Amino acid sequence: MVSDLALAVIPLNCGQLQFNRSVFTGDTRSTLLVLPVLAFLILHPQGMILFDTGLPPQLWAGSPIMELTPGLRAKQGDSEGLVREIEKQGYSYKDIALIVNSHHHPDHAGGNALIPGAICIKGIQEDIKGDHDLLEDGSILLLPTPGHAGDHQSMLVKGNNKQVLLTGDACFRPHNLYDCNPPLILEDRKEALRSLKRLKEISEERETVILTSHDPSVKREKVIL
Repeated sequence: MVSDLALAVIPLNCGQLQFNRSVFTGDTRSTLLVLPVLAFLILHPQGMILFDTGLPPQLWAGSPIMELTPGLRAKQGDSEGLVREIEKQGYSYKDIALIVNSHHHPDHAGGNALIPGAICIKGIQEDIKGDHDLLEDGSILLLPTPGHAGDHQSMLVKGNNKQVLLTGDACFRPHNLYDCNPPLILEDRKEALRSLKRLKEISEERETVILTSHDPSVKREKVIL
């Protein structure tokens, strides 16, 4: 990967999730939630990287709504799909060399096949223990953050002036990180809390922009580092 790109992170609109809280909490009160699905394009002097790829492309090939699992629906919303959203930022999906999936769920790895030329790192790698220096220059770290899923990882992008923490589904909103309040859907609550505490500590080390994968308040603007 060789380019003259300046270090930056761009949120990409990759559709929406729709579900009822009661499906996951057992609460009899019915509350319908619609949350965005975000992927993130990382511009780096060594090239372009995707953190997650959003929903399956079939969503844009047929019905604008599809069921991922019982009670969990995917919607197009105002997204035009991963490839088009990359193009709208002025870049080509063909120039992406690396995909990093936070974990294996279809709203995070659903679009992997759309970038066939990229090397894909799918969640925590069994042969790598601890944090992983992705480009071996200290600028991008992959952080094991199990809890929501056993293979879950987050990404820390470190610039000269500040850093961006891409949490994936370790938390749904920044205040969940500050409060150490894990998401509704968990494989292991103790692991999830441990991961949140670690991410919180990292976010307090220096100026940090926290970007989660399902936060409606995320501005779809380039974050320059």
